[in-house]
Amino acid sequence: MKTNYKMAVAALASVVLGLAAMLPGIATALAQDTVRVRGTIERIDGLAYLVKARDGAELKVALADNPQIAGVVKASLSDIKQGSFVGVTAMPRAGGSQSALEVHIFPEAMRGTGEGHYPWDLRPQSTMTMRTLNRLSPRSMGKR
Repeated sequence: MKTNYKMAVAALASVVLGLAAMLPGIATALAQDTVRVRGTIERIDGLAYLVKARDGAELKVALADNPQIAGVVKASLSDIKQGSFVGVTAMPRAGGSQSALEVHIFPEAMRGTGEGHYPWDLRPQSTMTMRTLNRLSPRSMGKR
């Protein structure tokens, strides 16, 4: 079964590579796709970053000419102010509400980046909502 799977993947890869070679527009579009990698940079080897992914895999990552790299530092709820640009990673709950897993406070230079609500890769079915906080309420700050 695994052999058939590998053959199917190899055949599909051949078709995709063939199409990319035949249609330069496809190759250009593929090269511009965003790829998110979650992990820790273990070391830098020339132009390649060696990253240990959250699943333990070691990845060799070659960056584009203009990469966007973001780091994370610990913050607290008191660091969130009216007008902050934040991202909230959440999981769906019964009744359609969301339960926050993470809250990211972004620097001013990133304001508006990725604004909206969409699927996220932290956990299966997780979402990310990124927006500017126009007002803060005690409930939104974890106080009831």
